[in-house]
Amino acid sequence: RSAEISLNELCRQLAYRAAGDYSSFDVIRMTYSLLSYVKASEALAETAGREITPGKGPDPGTVVPRTNRRLVRAALAAFFAEQNNDGLWDKGQPIYKSFRKSGRNVGNAFVFAVDTLGSLMEALPAEDFRPHMDALQKTLLWIETHLTADIISDFCDPESGQCYGKPLQGWVSPHLNQDSGPQAWSTAQALTCNSRMRAVTQELMHNDVRTEFNGVPLSDDGPKLAAWDRLLDTDLGYRSKNCRTLKDVLRERILDPFHSNRMKGGMVGPGAAYSAILFGPPGTAKTTICESVAEFMGWDFVVIDTSAFLADGLTNVASRIRYVFERLQALENCVILFDEIEEFCLDRDTPGLGMESRMLTTAMLTAINDLRRAKKSIFFLATNRLRAFDSAITRPGRFDMQLFVGTPNLDSRCLQFSQFIGTMPLSEKFKENAEHKFRSFLETVWSEDAMFMNYLEGIQFASACADFAASNEEDALTNEVMKTILESQAAVMTVRGSARDEYTATMELSRF
Repeated sequence: RSAEISLNELCRQLAYRAAGDYSSFDVIRMTYSLLSYVKASEALAETAGREITPGKGPDPGTVVPRTNRRLVRAALAAFFAEQNNDGLWDKGQPIYKSFRKSGRNVGNAFVFAVDTLGSLMEALPAEDFRPHMDALQKTLLWIETHLTADIISDFCDPESGQCYGKPLQGWVSPHLNQDSGPQAWSTAQALTCNSRMRAVTQELMHNDVRTEFNGVPLSDDGPKLAAWDRLLDTDLGYRSKNCRTLKDVLRERILDPFHSNRMKGGMVGPGAAYSAILFGPPGTAKTTICESVAEFMGWDFVVIDTSAFLADGLTNVASRIRYVFERLQALENCVILFDEIEEFCLDRDTPGLGMESRMLTTAMLTAINDLRRAKKSIFFLATNRLRAFDSAITRPGRFDMQLFVGTPNLDSRCLQFSQFIGTMPLSEKFKENAEHKFRSFLETVWSEDAMFMNYLEGIQFASACADFAASNEEDALTNEVMKTILESQAAVMTVRGSARDEYTATMELSRF
């Protein structure tokens, strides 16, 4: 009923305005009808209705429809079109007619316009206010220029009449006596409006930057845990009893402090990491890891690669670095990935490195430090060549963590095999036996070739082994068979030769 009545009144007020009947039109009444309609329709959309025939349940024709966004935008445009030059609005009709108390100033029943605007900014999406930023600026100017002060007297000079004490600053509604000094409720309304105006502006800036750099608006769908759960884990070093895994550390330092604590209504937890270097060979899903973190937390995801810094040409890279990082400062609750930008962070001690490259490294160091200090977003730097970086990039304190992203670990390999064998029409005993053989074989050849297969290569190996096991007798999947499959796979592995040497040389360099 509330949705129906508020919708009817909203349409009536818009009709009065369109007809030029300003004796009947009331901008405040229209706006609160809009707020009531939005609140009721969003809460009850497609879930409520009236029972016309007793016992038959809600009649389909009375079900509350979804909020009419075109109507909402039209009403908001009408509201801002009625704004006065001073940034406020006409007071409209009083909320109620009279006060029972008398003999003292108990205020009045007219709405303070900044309260109305603040309520709109709380109820409607930030994008609805994009066409009306000039109007918001006018209201902000009124707030800034109408701050009043009253002195709480500690001492008054009886001769001069001058009082001394602490100033009490605040606002007073234009519908009240302006000589009464700051009023608590008016001040609360002005501060609330100002806070919500800042939040709207921040969200619009965030959306602009995300769009500029082709970011993914994952926040629109809220937190999603499936992508994180599907992510295969990797060991942060040689396989051993005390070896930590990548997902374990990311959960401890990022997911739990940021996401879990906030879901419980708390602040960012202790030990939270705002930045990390992800290093390792190609094809180890560094980008996928960062996107999974963003999906888990329900944050937007932005990738910055070399092209972002070269957009203005080779001669303007330094100024472009400053521009990109200034724009990134506007992002909030966002996961940012700097993907393979080693050329702008080269070791300044490298013989033959030009002065321009040294200056780019210095500029990048400053920009990264400023982004980290802001603590508004989480950012990762992904690289295949950790040792090409300047020592100032990799030193403790520049990035909160430095994590090796290797190939899937032994448990992940066995999970891949289990997923393939699990879909085949085989007995549970046969499957358990095949899984045991597969794991035992990998354990014996882990440090030779098995550990160096990337995700896709691991999928191919697990699939080939599962297919062989399913198409032969129960004991057919022997170590010799799996060794033959692995050797054919090793000939075309991504991590071989110098890449394998780099892999083993850097896999113990994690810092967390």
